[in-house]
Amino acid sequence: MAGGHPAGMSAGAAFTPEEVERCWRDALALWDVHVQLSPPEPHQPFRPGEATPNEPLAYIDLVRRQVFVHFELLARMGARDSLTAVLAHEIGHHVRFPHTLGWDAELRVLEQRLIPGLGQSLTNLFFDLQVNEFVGRTHAEALCQVYRGFLRTPDGRDKNKRRSKKTKGKEQAPDPGGPSPLFCFYLAIYEELWRREPGHLVPEALLPKLEEAYPGFRAQARMFVQTFYALPDPRLQFLYFCAAFIRFIDLPSEVGFCIPLAGDLGTPDEGDLDAAVQSGGRWEDALNEARANGWLDDSHDTKESDPLETIRRATAHLPGNDGGRLRRALVARYYRRLVDQYILKLPASPSKPEPYLRTIPEAWEYGDDPTTIDWTLTVISQGHLAAVAPLRRELEADLPPPSDLGVPALEIYLDTSGSMPNPQQDLNAMTLAAQVLSASALRKGATVRGIIYSADNPIVSPWMYDEETARDFFFHYIGGGTWFPVEVMDELSVERPDALRVVISDSDFLYNMRQENALPRFARAMNRSRRVVAFLALPDDAPARQVMAPVMGSPRFRLATVQWMSDFGRAAAALADALLEK
Repeated sequence: MAGGHPAGMSAGAAFTPEEVERCWRDALALWDVHVQLSPPEPHQPFRPGEATPNEPLAYIDLVRRQVFVHFELLARMGARDSLTAVLAHEIGHHVRFPHTLGWDAELRVLEQRLIPGLGQSLTNLFFDLQVNEFVGRTHAEALCQVYRGFLRTPDGRDKNKRRSKKTKGKEQAPDPGGPSPLFCFYLAIYEELWRREPGHLVPEALLPKLEEAYPGFRAQARMFVQTFYALPDPRLQFLYFCAAFIRFIDLPSEVGFCIPLAGDLGTPDEGDLDAAVQSGGRWEDALNEARANGWLDDSHDTKESDPLETIRRATAHLPGNDGGRLRRALVARYYRRLVDQYILKLPASPSKPEPYLRTIPEAWEYGDDPTTIDWTLTVISQGHLAAVAPLRRELEADLPPPSDLGVPALEIYLDTSGSMPNPQQDLNAMTLAAQVLSASALRKGATVRGIIYSADNPIVSPWMYDEETARDFFFHYIGGGTWFPVEVMDELSVERPDALRVVISDSDFLYNMRQENALPRFARAMNRSRRVVAFLALPDDAPARQVMAPVMGSPRFRLATVQWMSDFGRAAAALADALLEK
């Protein structure tokens, strides 16, 4: 295939099913594997009838286990003879590089540690270098046709230009124009790997400019090939890869590139990234060797960061709201592991539906939450008008009577004033304590309600029945001054007088209780409750006993203090055992 057209193929003719089947067989034979994938089908444009930038040349739909190829684009690129090489490239990603998205996630986390703020992951380039070395042993010229043809397309010309213009604190190399230096270095590696003359892939007009802007440009590409493919450990390979490509990155947040086979890797999911966040210890030996070899120096951040900082780096570059949602999910998993260190994880039991009841139907209006629409009721009631006049019904908690509860319902008042950090950015010991208390109560069959407060406008949850819902709620953070919402406790104690109430705060709570009428209202709510606990971070409990003296003798009040914030989680577990023991 590397030389000329296969029998029956012409440069302009459409691909026949027989040709596609033959190329598919040849690609499978190249890797000598059996894969559970369907033979390739033509790619359908994502937006039919429109201009189609960013359309992939080839990719695998893992849901359908189907390979798709943009046959028309391949022909337009002048790389019609390269179908076997393209298919072999796709199979290589599936069976070996990366083989699992967990490994891809681990590399993504590590690259953000070495190059904080990287705008686009380099892992696709890394895996392509591995796949193409193998495929290129027999199909080097076919792959060259793909890359040369790609540089003639609008995506190849426009989306590989250098983006960064100014860089603070770092002298930027002159812009040689054309594809970015990073992308040119990537192509130069293939020229060296496949023994092609300079200019075979890298635009020839850029060669002297690249050598001037980056002295030793070609020699570095040659050294990369000699070193990278000889390394025995994939972790060492990735560290060497990052160390080499960092030279061509002026501003990490501005890194962006487009490669012809960029749509062939999936995106690691929440579970993959969560495991990767915990993988830092597995890299220490490789990092030590990279430092000893001189690949990494003091300018590279090789220290393992705090888990929450690792999560922030790994998600900060994601577009739109995806990064925020993923970050919150990863932070929740981190806190869950901390909670499980302090309390016993009960055996899993069959899940029960949330005891929620639907409210009376109302007309849904534009701007309302679409998830509240009751389509079954709408179709039955509105008939043909269902699509234009949907009905909505909210969900409200169906509270069990107190006698049905094995343990008391638990209300947690969590202080989130500015003196404590945002729990999604730094470990918040008070948030952890709330998580421990709520998880303990829920695992023992109780229901939990949370009240997040700071200076004003506290956030009150409905009654919660599962850990995930409660964990997510307790990530709310206000940040500001501190005012304990005694009026809210007063009202809720009327609604649910049997509940156990715990206040998690520090000395600010005592300051609030000194204000006029605060303590009497607190005492009134306490007298309606099963018990109220002031769970406070204080170096000495004497001031608390003095301020709370009017209620200290009540059997419905307890004072619990911790001297150090680091003790909050352990103390919360002990408090939960004492309060919730049947």
